[in-house]
Amino acid sequence: MTAFSGNPITYNQFDNGIILIVDDVPNNLKVLSDTLANAGFEVAIATSGEGALQQLEHTPVSLILLDVMMPGMDGFETCQQIKANPKTGNIPIIFVTALSESVNKVRGFELGAIDYITKPFQQGEVLARVRTHLKLNQLSQSLEARNIELQQLTQQLEQRVNERTQELFGSIETLKQTQQLMRLVFDTIPHWVGWKDINSVYLGCNQSLADVLNLNSPDEIVGKTDYDLLFSKEESDLFVMYDRHVMESGEPEFHIIDQLQRPDGQQVWLDTSKMPLRDAKGNVFGILFVTEDITERRQAEDQLKQQKQNLEKALAELQGTQVQLVQSEKMSALGNLVAGVAHEINNPVGFLGGNIQPALDYIKDIFGLMDLYQQEYCTPSRIIQDEIEAIDLDYIREDLPKLVGSMREGVKRIRDISTSLRTFSRADSDRPVACNIHDGIDSTILILKHRLKASENRPEIQVIKEYGQIPLLECFAGQLNQVFMNILANAIDALEESNIGRSFEEIKANPNCITISTKITDDQQKLIIKIKDNGKGMNEEVKQKVFGHLFTTKAVGKGTGLGLAIARQIVEETHGGKLSFNSTLGEYTEFFIEITV
Repeated sequence: MTAFSGNPITYNQFDNGIILIVDDVPNNLKVLSDTLANAGFEVAIATSGEGALQQLEHTPVSLILLDVMMPGMDGFETCQQIKANPKTGNIPIIFVTALSESVNKVRGFELGAIDYITKPFQQGEVLARVRTHLKLNQLSQSLEARNIELQQLTQQLEQRVNERTQELFGSIETLKQTQQLMRLVFDTIPHWVGWKDINSVYLGCNQSLADVLNLNSPDEIVGKTDYDLLFSKEESDLFVMYDRHVMESGEPEFHIIDQLQRPDGQQVWLDTSKMPLRDAKGNVFGILFVTEDITERRQAEDQLKQQKQNLEKALAELQGTQVQLVQSEKMSALGNLVAGVAHEINNPVGFLGGNIQPALDYIKDIFGLMDLYQQEYCTPSRIIQDEIEAIDLDYIREDLPKLVGSMREGVKRIRDISTSLRTFSRADSDRPVACNIHDGIDSTILILKHRLKASENRPEIQVIKEYGQIPLLECFAGQLNQVFMNILANAIDALEESNIGRSFEEIKANPNCITISTKITDDQQKLIIKIKDNGKGMNEEVKQKVFGHLFTTKAVGKGTGLGLAIARQIVEETHGGKLSFNSTLGEYTEFFIEITV
C-alpha cells in the first residue's frame, strides 16, 4: 500500500552511502526511492527478503528500510538472517509497516532493528529518521574505532614512556654538548646573529653582536630590547616594525638594507635577513636575524656607480665632439671643394660672359659690312651666289644672334649654379647673421637637381614649395643648409627605396613628391619649416633610433649614420630650436624644424 502523504521536501545532497529499500509493493518502492534520491542518497531496492539477502552479498549498504509484511520470507525472518551474518550484522535496520501493535515492535527490536516507521508516514519523518540513524551508526563505528585506536595508543605510549625515560638521561648530556656546539657555531659566524621572543625581547645573540653592542658576554643581552641597547629610538622602532611584520606574516624577509649611525658617528650600511622561529606545532614564538655590515661594499658600489656615470658622461661628450668634428670637417671640406670649383668655373665663365657682347657687336658689324657690299655690288658673281645658297646666308643672319644669345643664357645658368654652391657652403661667422632661409633651401634643391631628374626607371621627383611670408632669420646659414641637405637627401633615398618593385607607369600614376613649406607661428615667435615625402615611411624600431649616433638604414658604405644626428645638434644645440618628425610606415615621413625668430 502507498505510505506517503503531504508535500515533498527537498534536502541538500550529501554522501551517506547506499540505502537498501526492501518492499514487495512497487509503488512503495518508487515513492521511497524517489524521496531518498531527491534528498541526495544513493538507493538500492529489493522486492523480497531473499532478494535483499542477495543484494547484501555484493552491495555495500549503510542502512536498510525493511517492510514487515511480505510474502514468503517476511521482514522479521529477513532481519534475523541479516543480523546472523557477521558481514551484515552491523547494518542498521528500520522496519516499515502498517502494524501498530506493540508486540510486533518489541519483536522487531529483539531481532536487532533500531527503529520503526508506521504507515501511513510523512516524507520528512522518513528522511529525519534515516539521517539520524545514519549519523548514529557513523558515530558508533567511529567511537568503536577510536576505542580500539586508544587502546593501541595507550599500549604504545606506555612502551614509549619507558623508552624515552631511558633516552632522556642520555639526551641530557647530549643536549649540553649540543648547546655548547651551537654556541661555538654562532660565535664563529662573522655576522651579527640574534634571536628574540614574540615581544621582540632578546633571548640570545652571538659574540659578534655582543662585541658591537659593547656587551661583556652574549648572556647580557637576554631580557633586553633594542630600546635598551645603543640604538636610537627611530632605529629601534624600525627594527621592531620589521620583527612584527615577519612574525605576523610568518614569512621570512631577506636583505633588508638600512643605514645606521654608530655611537662614534660613523655611518654604516647593514644587510639584515629575518626569519620566524616556530615551535613543534608550527606556531611562531619568536624571530631570528642575521645582519652583515656591508659598508665597504656599498661604498665600492657607489664609487663604481659614480665612475659609470662619469664614463657615460665622457662618452656622450666624446660622441658630441666626434659629431662636431665630423660636421666641421665635412663643412670645411665641402666649402673648400665648392670654393675651388666656383673659382675654376668663374674664370672661364667670366671670360665667356665678357666676350659674348663684343662677339655680338662683331657679328653685327660683319652683317652690316655684308649689307653695304651687296648695295655697292648688286650683281655678285655666280660663285658667290652659289656659296650664299649653300650656306643659307639668310638663316645664318637670323639664327647666329639667337645662338650667341643662348650661349649668354648658358653662361648665366652656370653663374647661378656657382652662386647656389657658394650660398649653400657659405662660411659661417662666429655669430648668427640675418639670412633668407628660402635662398638656402633653393640652393640645396639646385645642388640635388641631378637626383631629382627623371631617369629610365622613374619620372622626375616633384618638389612642391609652399613658402610663406617669413622675415630674415638670424642664424648660421651654412649649418642650416647642411640640415636641409641631410633631410632632403634622406627623402630622395626613401622615395627611391619605395620605387623598388614598381613600374614606371605605376610611379607615374602615384608620383614621387617632396613638399617643402615655411611659415611663422601665429604668435610671430617661431619659424616652422616642414619637409615631407611620400616614401616608404619608418617602422617603430627605426623611429626610436633615427637620431642615434652612427645609426643608418642604408647599406654598408652608403651612409655614416651622422646626418640626422648632426642635423639635430645644429637645430637644437646651435640654434636652440627643435627637430622632430612624424612618420607612417608605407605612407610618408615629415620632418619639422622649429627655430625661434
